[in-house]
Parts: sequence; C-alpha cells; structure tokens
Amino acid sequence: MNSALPEHIRASIEKDLLSVEVSTRCNSSCGHCFARAGRDAAFDMTLETALAIAGEGRDLGYRNFHITGGEPLLWTPLFDLIGQVLAMGYESVLINTNGTLLTADAAEGLAGFEGRVTLSISLQGPEELHDRVRGGSFGAARAGLERALAAGIGVCVFTAAGKSLLPELPRFAEFIFTEYPAVTELTLIQLVRVHGDALDLSAELLSPEDFLSLVRMTALLNLYGYRITVLQNPLATAASRAMGMPWVAPALPLHRGGGVIVMADGSITLAHSTRESFGTYGKGALERVLASVDYQKAVGPDDGACGGCRFMALCRENGMLRPSEWFRSMGGRVSSAGT
Repeated sequence: MNSALPEHIRASIEKDLLSVEVSTRCNSSCGHCFARAGRDAAFDMTLETALAIAGEGRDLGYRNFHITGGEPLLWTPLFDLIGQVLAMGYESVLINTNGTLLTADAAEGLAGFEGRVTLSISLQGPEELHDRVRGGSFGAARAGLERALAAGIGVCVFTAAGKSLLPELPRFAEFIFTEYPAVTELTLIQLVRVHGDALDLSAELLSPEDFLSLVRMTALLNLYGYRITVLQNPLATAASRAMGMPWVAPALPLHRGGGVIVMADGSITLAHSTRESFGTYGKGALERVLASVDYQKAVGPDDGACGGCRFMALCRENGMLRPSEWFRSMGGRVSSAGT
C-alpha cells in the first residue's frame, strides 16, 4: 500500500468503495437523475480506462469496487470489467442498476461470479409513484429484481426520498420485505439539488420537518424489523439519537476520506452527485488526488458553520464531521435531483 497517502486515508480506503461511472447512457428518463444533469452529451468510459483505474485503486489498497451509470447494463464491456477486477484481487463489486435490463441470462452471468457481485436496484416506491417518476417501468424493474434474487444475487433496493414518498414509505417497506424477504436492505436517498437538471423538482425537496418525519419513520420501521438505511447521511443518524429513537443505522458521510469516483467523462469527484472536480483521470491521478491538500480539506472536519450548535458533539459522534453539502439544503425554489 502506498506510503504517500496520509494514514487516515489509507485506513479508510481499506473499508471503502472505489467508484467508476462507466456510462451516462440510460434506458430510463427520470427527471431527478443527477448522472445526466448539466451534461449535453452522453459519455462512455473505455474498458482500458476502467481497468487502469481499478489497477491503481488496488495498488492503493481498495478491495471493494463500485460500478454505476447511467445504466451499467447498457455498457458492453461490463462483464469483462467485473471478471478482471475480481481477478485483480478485489473482494466485491457493487453495481447500481434500474433492474429493467436484468434478463435471465444477465442474472445468470452475474451469479456466476460466486457471490462477489451485489446489486442495488432502483424502485421509486409503490407502482403508481414509480411509474410516474420513472416512466412506467415498475413491472420491468420488479421482474429484474425477482430474477436477481432467484439467481442468488445479493440485492438491496435504492429509493429516492422526496415528499411524495413519505406517505407511501410504510406501505412500500412492508411490500418489499413481505414480497422479497431476501432483499438485504431498503436504502433511502434524499433528493438533492443539482445544477442543470432536466426537471424542476422543487416541490419534492424535503423540508426540515419532512426530513425529521423521514428519520422517525425510518427509525420505527427498523424497530419493527425492516432493514432501512439513509444513504451517506449521518445527519439522519444524529437526528434519530437526538429524538430518542436510536434505530437508524450509522451512515458514512457523502464526502469522506477514501471516497472518490471517476466519472464517465474522466473527471474525478468526491461523489456521484458532486460536480466539483479534482481534475481528469490519467496515470497516477488517484494517488495525486487522495494525497492533495484540496482533497484533505474537502473531506476533513469543518467546525466553522457549526461552532455554536448544541448538537455538534452529537453529530461528530455519529460521523457528521462537517455541515451538510450545499445541495442537501432544504426548502426554497430550486432544481433538485436524486439517484
């Protein structure tokens, strides 16, 4: 493992995912999609670039690989990439997919990697809500989910959480875990703001009161026995503790030491929903970024905006090392996006 990296970054890398966005192309046209927001053209990463990133990441200490899009199942070299990444020594590969292209052959192929490939499949909520937001694909996504589970692939369900989901969440959680008890968890992703998104979803942004309602429901549903998490938002965990409902699982922050993604256009950012770039990928770029002062500042503790807050210690105890990112701001007439 490379000694040029700070010790705390090296330690984080061992537990984190190295992420690549292999394509921005998708067979869905979700208005809240941040992968295409602000992009006038579609991008595809070459297999050679993806393998170079994976090789450098392995040398730096990453052992878990994350493939996202767009829709990765539209990217022709996907299975080649998975096989070669696992042969390099990665222990696991997580793929984000909308599920609609998970044919029986695709599920069988993914199952052939002997449990080292897991999937997140996006369902927006109950059928009516899903079809309204994602263009009528609920049946196809559900069929893909069923094929993946039947093949023995580990699956979690990703759901973008906006105002419309709140009244539906308990019923949706019951549906998921009753119909598909093998689903590992239901992962909620707060709708966030993104520059240049295709559709103004301001009415779907969670207000502070909505966010607390989401946290309460998540806590109670976990107490009931449903496995529900809030993705990369330790504020949800801290809020659950502050409300005396400590049943929301700890979450890594979105911007964290070791966290990095190379986008399909080659830009290197902290997270998929983030457009601020540390430059374009090239040989040695991952190490240069992770060791840079700008990266350390972006992922390090920041007490400037929180110094007078009575909950600061609670946030720090639960992994919230800095204020929420600007695009998580709640309220106001703005564009928004999710995953």
